[in-house]
Amino acid sequence: MPRDDPITEEERRANSATDLIRMRLERLQQNIEKPAPIPTKKETLRAPKAPLEFVRNVVGSSAAAGSAEFHIYRNNRRKEQNRLDYIDAVAKKEELDEAYRVKVNEQQMKEDSKTAKKRAKRSRQKANAKKRMMAKKTDDSDDSSSSDDSDDDSDSEAEEDTEKKASTEEDSGKRDDAEESEELSREASTQEAGESV
Repeated sequence: MPRDDPITEEERRANSATDLIRMRLERLQQNIEKPAPIPTKKETLRAPKAPLEFVRNVVGSSAAAGSAEFHIYRNNRRKEQNRLDYIDAVAKKEELDEAYRVKVNEQQMKEDSKTAKKRAKRSRQKANAKKRMMAKKTDDSDDSSSSDDSDDDSDSEAEEDTEKKASTEEDSGKRDDAEESEELSREASTQEAGESV
């Protein structure tokens, strides 16, 4: 006859529940690094079994019912109560989920309105800062233009000089393009002459 493992044999020798718990605690304390298994009950709603399509034994309502009919009635009543409890639990869960969704949507709308207000405030502050900068620049330019009329003449001359330089650079760029195209045509003609020879 095969023997059980020593742990189960030791637990069988326990005289009471406290002895059993004491043995298990001592075993756990001997090897502290080993993780202790803690079973957790899963709180999931499971649908009850679907009712039978064809009920063979229908209980009558006679006053002198036998003992077998009472057990059948009790089982049927328990199944029906489980079914009703499941329906109630599902309805309650749906209500809680809907309330949570509504709460999340309200919170999201509040946060969106707050961010929109802050965004508008930031844009107003940026616009005001730009206006102040433009006002400073116009004030500075008004001061400089009234004091330095001669500077405007020199500025206009400098602008004309830069325009002339730009036009000469464009002309030289056009010349370079023309020279490159001539060189390419010469190379092509020399290659054709070399092939014919």
